[in-house]
Amino acid sequence: MCAKRKKQEEQKKLIFSNEFFSDMESDNMLYAVLIRSPVADAHLNSISHPHLPEGYFIFDANDISGKKTIQTLGLEIPVFSTGEIRYIGEPLGILVGKDEKKLRELLNSVEIRYEEHLNDSTELLAERTVSTSVRIDQFFDEAAFTVEGTWISHIHPKNYSEPNGAFCYLKDDMMHIFTPSQWLSHMRLSISEVTGIDKNNIVITRTQFSELDTNILWVDSQLAAQVCIAVLKTKKPVKLVLTREEQQQFIENAAPVSISHKTALNTSGEIIADDITITVDGGAYNPFAREFIDRLCIASCNIYSPKAVRINGKVYRSAYPPYSVDLSTIDSHAIYAMESQLQKIAEKTGFDPMELRTRNYAPSGKKKNTMPFQLNCENVMETMQAICRSSDFNRKYITYRLNEENRYLQNNNSPFAPPLRGMGFACGFSGSGYNGTSFIKSTPSLEITLETDGTLHIHALPTSLSVWNIWKSIAANTLVINEKSIVLNSEFTIEKEPEAPETISSNISIMTQLLKKACDSMRRKKDTDALPLTIKKTVPPSKKKMWNKDRFSGIPFMSTAFAACTVEVELDSCTYREHIRSIWIVVDAGKILSAKAAEATIKSTVQQTLHELFADDVVHCPNIRVQFLQSASEPKQIDGIVYSLLPAAFAAALSQALAITVTRLPVQSDTLYKLTKKAKRLFDEQREAEQKAKEEKSAEEKPAGQTEELATSEESTQEANA
Repeated sequence: MCAKRKKQEEQKKLIFSNEFFSDMESDNMLYAVLIRSPVADAHLNSISHPHLPEGYFIFDANDISGKKTIQTLGLEIPVFSTGEIRYIGEPLGILVGKDEKKLRELLNSVEIRYEEHLNDSTELLAERTVSTSVRIDQFFDEAAFTVEGTWISHIHPKNYSEPNGAFCYLKDDMMHIFTPSQWLSHMRLSISEVTGIDKNNIVITRTQFSELDTNILWVDSQLAAQVCIAVLKTKKPVKLVLTREEQQQFIENAAPVSISHKTALNTSGEIIADDITITVDGGAYNPFAREFIDRLCIASCNIYSPKAVRINGKVYRSAYPPYSVDLSTIDSHAIYAMESQLQKIAEKTGFDPMELRTRNYAPSGKKKNTMPFQLNCENVMETMQAICRSSDFNRKYITYRLNEENRYLQNNNSPFAPPLRGMGFACGFSGSGYNGTSFIKSTPSLEITLETDGTLHIHALPTSLSVWNIWKSIAANTLVINEKSIVLNSEFTIEKEPEAPETISSNISIMTQLLKKACDSMRRKKDTDALPLTIKKTVPPSKKKMWNKDRFSGIPFMSTAFAACTVEVELDSCTYREHIRSIWIVVDAGKILSAKAAEATIKSTVQQTLHELFADDVVHCPNIRVQFLQSASEPKQIDGIVYSLLPAAFAAALSQALAITVTRLPVQSDTLYKLTKKAKRLFDEQREAEQKAKEEKSAEEKPAGQTEELATSEESTQEANA
């Protein structure tokens, strides 16, 4: 790097790098490890080491000169425990030294003195209740069918990228921070409050990142603050890299979600009432609890419109480490539960699964739609019809259902027994630009500038390569310029630094629409207005006003994509090994700007989701078919659509193959065997009950004389045998 460019880089307060922070080193650098609590719910008295070598240090909350907590959405989270321990693994202090291996050895002999509490009470972090009718209990009394089901989703992401952490050093009173943070404004403010360093003297370099979990959004600020404390105390560069175990336990630990449905239907298969209970374990701290439960309530009925609905959602605090969630896939937990409930209804009542869905779907704005949440999904019927034609769903589903009814009349333990097969269906939406978010006060905006030399600057946060190629194509075609003259400008002053997390503000479909509108305006002005010419486009405030936060009703998303999915599974009846025969997905996402890139995104997400559906196994599907409906409407984001579809479709197919309902995801390696044995036992019990009832009925129908003759005959037989 030339000296001039290096000087320019040093003057920036926000830098984007393709490097990994864990690869960075400097002279006199110290390594760091966190001292974590071995217990939950206790009072910390002290931490110390009996024989700490020279050049090794322990720092805790007493070494913080500024604020001892980090505020996230109104929730105060300690940098280090200030006395009260909330969960096992809570950071109590940081151990720093020049040898990383030696640090691990010293960590095992750190003395932690504490007094445990015996507090079993639970605390409510967030709650949301929705009720559309006071007669809902009466509807259940009048129902022709009532079906109940509880669905548990605790899918853990499987990530093999760089663990989180930070590398920091102090130079000329400037604190330099290298971290994969996605919430840069939050980190800058947090570090300033904890260390007392002015925000203008903090330089953040955002390094490579790959995850979208909410824990990363705020934990990265906590980790950087912990490292900065060590830097200020030692006056040396310090690097902290979490271990893979720490990453899985404290960063990637997904929140368990339990959703119960009690559904009432009439004789036509219309849902006249649905009583929904949502329970989420939020862990010890969860600043996103409100957004989490609100989004789950909105998605709890998917695209359907029951005549009456009652929703009660709660997030509780527990003594477990803070649970996380991917903000782009929150809806998937609720959609999985609703689609699985419909599958169970189809099994219990005999209704056709496709007819059941079409009868209960009501487009937004129609009188039949009674839901307070209006999802503007387009071409719903066309999408479901297309997936049925493409995957031959109806024929396969009926065939496998007939086989399911007689599954355990035959011997399936033989190696020559035919495989068990099932066909599952699910449909759902993926919303982007959530209007009810509590941590984005400003509306999304995008700015472009055409310089005097013909260079076009797109002023935005960095995005993926595929999206960047789409943006360049839009700008080049609209303005009739060469793509090589288009550059991404990600320089921001501290005053204009994006307040929202990077992954939230960069809603692909919304930002793409803003870019298109900005280019259209520039095309009309570039020949008449003087250069440089700057055009800025912002989402109209009216978009956000479509959602009423106080009444919790309206249109919750700025843009909504819709899709349907079928999954065909096959199980070896002897080994219980699973095989995904095919996966079909039909997507309605408006105008597809790059079909090749969109299809690649869908397929790669399918493979990743399959890995997450099995807790301790690796599953692939070689036959993935993706189809996009032709549409001229605005492009819609498809990043989270697979997560909304695949879990429910997979569970439905597996349930049909096993002839027993799968109610929990992910699936363990021994789950299939246990479920098969349970299904066989239930089948045998049902057969015995039916046979007993048949014999009792037969005995009641026989004449009295015939019964006496039968008894005399039995007595004679017994005498002869004697």
